[in-house]
Amino acid sequence: MTWQEDTWLRDLDESVIIESTCLKCGHVWLQSAIQLLLKVDHRNVRMDEVARHLACRRPGCRYVGVRINLLKNEDTSGFVGGMP
Repeated sequence: MTWQEDTWLRDLDESVIIESTCLKCGHVWLQSAIQLLLKVDHRNVRMDEVARHLACRRPGCRYVGVRINLLKNEDTSGFVGGMP
Protein backbone atom coordinates (compact mmCIF):
# COMPACT_ATOMS: atom_id res chain seq x y z
CA MET A 1 0.00 0.00 0.00
CA THR A 2 1.44 3.37 -1.03
CA TRP A 3 1.06 6.81 0.56
CA GLN A 4 -1.39 7.77 -2.19
CA GLU A 5 -3.68 4.88 -1.29
CA ASP A 6 -3.51 5.85 2.41
CA THR A 7 -4.09 9.59 1.97
CA TRP A 8 -7.54 11.07 1.44
CA LEU A 9 -7.88 14.40 -0.36
CA ARG A 10 -10.03 15.81 2.45
CA ASP A 11 -7.25 15.08 4.99
CA LEU A 12 -4.74 17.46 3.40
CA ASP A 13 -4.01 20.68 5.26
CA GLU A 14 -4.54 24.13 3.74
CA SER A 15 -0.79 24.69 3.56
CA VAL A 16 -0.21 21.71 1.24
CA ILE A 17 0.49 22.46 -2.42
CA ILE A 18 -0.04 19.67 -4.95
CA GLU A 19 2.50 19.46 -7.76
CA SER A 20 1.06 17.58 -10.73
CA THR A 21 3.13 16.33 -13.67
CA CYS A 22 1.48 15.06 -16.85
CA LEU A 23 2.62 11.55 -17.71
CA LYS A 24 2.45 12.22 -21.46
CA CYS A 25 3.90 15.70 -22.08
CA GLY A 26 5.66 16.40 -18.77
CA HIS A 27 3.81 19.68 -18.10
CA VAL A 28 4.03 20.65 -14.41
CA TRP A 29 1.53 22.80 -12.52
CA LEU A 30 0.83 23.65 -8.90
CA GLN A 31 -2.50 23.89 -7.14
CA SER A 32 -3.65 23.91 -3.56
CA ALA A 33 -5.62 21.09 -2.02
CA ILE A 34 -8.58 23.43 -1.59
CA GLN A 35 -8.62 24.28 -5.31
CA LEU A 36 -8.67 20.58 -6.11
CA LEU A 37 -11.40 19.89 -3.55
CA LEU A 38 -13.61 22.47 -5.24
CA LYS A 39 -13.22 20.65 -8.58
CA VAL A 40 -13.90 17.15 -7.23
CA ASP A 41 -17.52 16.07 -6.93
CA HIS A 42 -16.90 13.77 -3.98
CA ARG A 43 -14.68 14.63 -1.04
CA ASN A 44 -14.13 10.95 -0.26
CA VAL A 45 -11.42 10.30 -2.83
CA ARG A 46 -7.92 9.04 -2.29
CA MET A 47 -4.87 10.63 -3.81
CA ASP A 48 -4.27 7.65 -6.13
CA GLU A 49 -7.76 8.20 -7.60
CA VAL A 50 -6.98 11.89 -8.08
CA ALA A 51 -3.74 11.00 -9.89
CA ARG A 52 -5.53 8.56 -12.21
CA HIS A 53 -8.40 10.91 -13.12
CA LEU A 54 -6.78 14.35 -13.22
CA ALA A 55 -6.38 15.79 -16.73
CA CYS A 56 -3.41 17.80 -17.97
CA ARG A 57 -3.95 21.57 -17.99
CA ARG A 58 -1.79 22.24 -21.04
CA PRO A 59 -3.85 23.28 -24.07
CA GLY A 60 -3.79 20.59 -26.71
CA CYS A 61 -2.75 17.76 -24.40
CA ARG A 62 -5.60 17.05 -21.96
CA TYR A 63 -4.09 13.62 -21.19
CA VAL A 64 -5.71 11.93 -18.19
CA GLY A 65 -3.19 10.68 -15.64
CA VAL A 66 -0.61 12.58 -13.61
CA ARG A 67 2.17 12.04 -11.09
CA ILE A 68 1.48 13.81 -7.80
CA ASN A 69 3.92 15.26 -5.26
CA LEU A 70 2.92 17.05 -2.09
CA LEU A 71 4.77 20.23 -1.17
CA LYS A 72 4.49 22.02 2.16
CA ASN A 73 3.81 25.74 1.85
CA GLU A 74 5.08 26.66 5.29
CA ASP A 75 7.80 29.06 6.30
CA THR A 76 10.85 27.33 7.66
CA SER A 77 13.15 29.09 10.03
CA GLY A 78 16.86 28.92 9.55
CA PHE A 79 19.30 27.57 12.10
CA VAL A 80 19.92 30.33 14.62
CA GLY A 81 22.44 28.65 16.88
CA GLY A 82 26.16 28.79 16.52
CA MET A 83 29.43 27.84 18.10
CA PRO A 84 30.59 30.03 20.98
